[in-house]
Amino acid sequence: MRLQPKAEAIKKRYAHLKLNDPKRAAVNTEILALYQSEGISLFSGLWLPLLQMPLFLAYFRVLSGAAELHHAHWYWIADLASPDPLHILPILIFVCMFLTQHITPAPGMDRNQRHILTLLKPAVTGFALWHYAAGLALYWATGNLLGLLFQLAVSETRMGKEMRAIADRGIA
Repeated sequence: MRLQPKAEAIKKRYAHLKLNDPKRAAVNTEILALYQSEGISLFSGLWLPLLQMPLFLAYFRVLSGAAELHHAHWYWIADLASPDPLHILPILIFVCMFLTQHITPAPGMDRNQRHILTLLKPAVTGFALWHYAAGLALYWATGNLLGLLFQLAVSETRMGKEMRAIADRGIA
């Protein structure tokens, strides 16, 4: 985030070139050199999702077809192996993901793109879980609720406030 102004300055220097101009490759080269000089790896943000992926796939397989969920009830849900009959969990997932996306600063991201992602990501996930086992939706909703609470806590820290200020000053 702190390097964003320098990266934007590099992009502005090459803004006059057409998109298909071979000289535009220099933009990426300069930005990559900037990140490397500051010790930033472009792939550092991929490690956590890659580590979580096997766990997510395991939970998905177990919770979507677990025999223990058949005829197991939880509040309004009579069978955790079938979809939520009132669709409360997918709606809760949408709301939690939307709020988390909304309060998470995204410096350097175009505001229109951010608004689209703020709506699209939760909508796709909520819709995808609309017809899956309520046990899986319950797991996902619980994780999203905890993620929202965590993001609210992080947003109140000094670094969270700094990130919000940088994002508010950002592009467009």
